[in-house]
Formats: sequence, structure tokens, C-alpha cells
Amino acid sequence: MRPTCIGRHLRSLRFLAWLGCGLSFAADPSVRDLTPLIADLPAETGMPAVAVVLVQGGQVSGVGAAGVRRAGGSEAVTREDRWHLGSCTKSMTATLVGTLVEEGRITWDSTVAELLGSRLNMRPEYEKVTVTQLLSHRAGVPGRLPREVYEGIDYPVRVADLPERDRLAQRARFVEALLALPPSSEPGTTFEYSNGGYVIVGAMLEALTGNSWEALIQERLFNPLGMKSAGFGNAARPDRGAATQPWPHRDHRSPVSPGPGDDNSWVLGPAGTVHASAADVGRYMAFHATRPLGLVLKKAETFAYLHALQPGNAEYGRGWLLARTRWSRGPVLTHDGSNTMNHCSVWISPDDQCGVAAFTNSEENGGANCRAALARVVEATLLKPQP
Repeated sequence: MRPTCIGRHLRSLRFLAWLGCGLSFAADPSVRDLTPLIADLPAETGMPAVAVVLVQGGQVSGVGAAGVRRAGGSEAVTREDRWHLGSCTKSMTATLVGTLVEEGRITWDSTVAELLGSRLNMRPEYEKVTVTQLLSHRAGVPGRLPREVYEGIDYPVRVADLPERDRLAQRARFVEALLALPPSSEPGTTFEYSNGGYVIVGAMLEALTGNSWEALIQERLFNPLGMKSAGFGNAARPDRGAATQPWPHRDHRSPVSPGPGDDNSWVLGPAGTVHASAADVGRYMAFHATRPLGLVLKKAETFAYLHALQPGNAEYGRGWLLARTRWSRGPVLTHDGSNTMNHCSVWISPDDQCGVAAFTNSEENGGANCRAALARVVEATLLKPQP
């Protein structure tokens, strides 16, 4: 997610809070096809496609998809298609950190110098920056990164094409370039949304374990949750003839062909390159909605830490924005994601063990179009008038 997306996401918080006025949850445990709820949205908005997922009672209870995989094409999206999650990846990286904290291999207060100091050069201002400060965007890492930090990175290349040793070496090189930048503020004092901060966390985990962030999150999060569709980068591949997955679009009329330039650099993975089917995103949402112990995380306090507001921040915790709405009995965990060609919006209510997410393969009005889809699902499935 770009820094400017935060402002738009905060507007969506107010929108969905308004939506719940005078309403309460209605139980609907049945699994359903949600496509009829959103079927006319592509034609109404001009976006190529949209998908939604509903979680209730800790389970995926509905999935819907409407539209086409690429503008001008005839291939319809399906409920099994894979969607780019952008910065909705960030809470996954924070969850990954939690697994290693529970094993005693790292702490929330572990510093950049402790894990990277013997490997990488860095400005002294970053030496005492902690994992928590990085996850909560209070580390002073600049939000906008200069092109120079990408020097030496194989781009555009899909991460699956890179050997593990090259992933580790190139991400370390990228992070060393980040840590040579002057801080945008004194670390620990100011919120500034930063993709770079999450990449630094990823490099710290790689230095700790000797495994790439991609391998770690696959082993520790995707596999235990049964997220078989989860992967990295654009899910679409160069196809002769039919498009087999949604193509990204910078605007509704301009599909971006799979290949060079169809996603941000793979090196930004910990900040926002995961893709997955709507149902698999729902499985991840259900995990955070119900907080089961033993599946990925073993301690209730780890969930509590991940779901808490970071002191000093107005809305942001550790990978999640926190919101209050009238359609939830407690705080809602939420985040938007965008790689400037796709958009995703996730909402979870742990107190009600439910959630809803929307996805589109165009960034033109992506946030507004996701909100329109979310509103339809919320009104039709989770809410009913007060008696």
C-alpha cells in the first residue's frame, strides 16, 4: 500500500462505521454463493472484476466473484481465482514474527543492530530501532524510497525464479541501502507509513533463521492454515489465448500483461506481494477472528499484542489498523492493500468471529469499489434492523 492509501482507508473506516448505524449482527452460518450480491458492480463501476469473501463463526461462509479477468476479454473470473493482496500482507509478516517470538528466538524489542549489525552497515540512528517500531511504522524509515535502493536487485523477476541464496543476498543488499538513508524522523517518535520498515523486518527474520521470508511464511503460516493458493507477486502468467487468472489494471481499460512491470519488486515481499484466492484469504481472516491456539500461534498474549493499538499511533497497531464501528461489538482489524494495479480491503471482528473482504483487479477507484462490494455483503449477510 502506498502512503497515500492510508488516508483513503481511514475514510473507508468512517464509511463502514456509518453503514452499521442502528444495526446488529444476524446469524447466517450457511455457506453461500455471494456472486448475486455483486454481479452488477463491474458494469456499474467500470472495473474489470470484483470478488468478496465472508467469514462467520470462524469459517468461510461465502465467496463471490463477478466480471472479467482482463478488460476487453471474455474470460470470467471465478470464485477460485487468486487476487493480489498488497499491504494486507503486512499483518501476515507481523504474525510470522509472532511465531518466532513464541519460540524465544526473537523479541518484540529485538533491535536492528542485534540481528543485522554484524552483517550490514547502517546509520547509527537505526541501531536501536525495534521490531515493534518497524511493524507499527514508528521507526523513522522513509515512506517514499529512492530508486537507488533497488540497485543490484533483479527486477522485474518473479521470486520463484530466484534461488534461495539470491533472495537472501539481494534482500540484505536492499535493506543495507535502506539503512543508509537518513531517517525521516527520530525513530520511535512519529508515525510514517513505510513499506521499507517491513522489508527490514523480513531481512531480520532471514538473518535469524537462514531462510527467506517467502519460505518462512509458507512454512509457518500458509501451510498450517491450508492456504494452498497463496503465492507471491502477480498470480497471472503469460498465457497464449485465454487469461487463466485476473490481470492487473492501472485503470479499468488498461490491462497490464503478465511479465515485466506487472507488480512491485519481489524484494518488497514482507510489505505487500502475497496473492491468494478469496477463500484462502478468508481462512487467514478466520484465524485472526477466532484466535485458535496451537495452529500457528500458541499463546493468547501473542494475538493480543498483534491486535492492540501501538501507543502513540492514532489507528495503527502491528500490521493492522484498528477501527470502531456500530456493526461490531469491539475493535475491528482492517487494512487495505494496493500495488497500484489491484486493490484489496479486509475487515475482521474478533469479538464477533466474523469478517469480510473485497478484491478488485484495477486500482482506478479501487478503494471505493471495494467499499461498495463490502457494503452489499455486510448489509445482506451480517446485519439486520434492530427490533
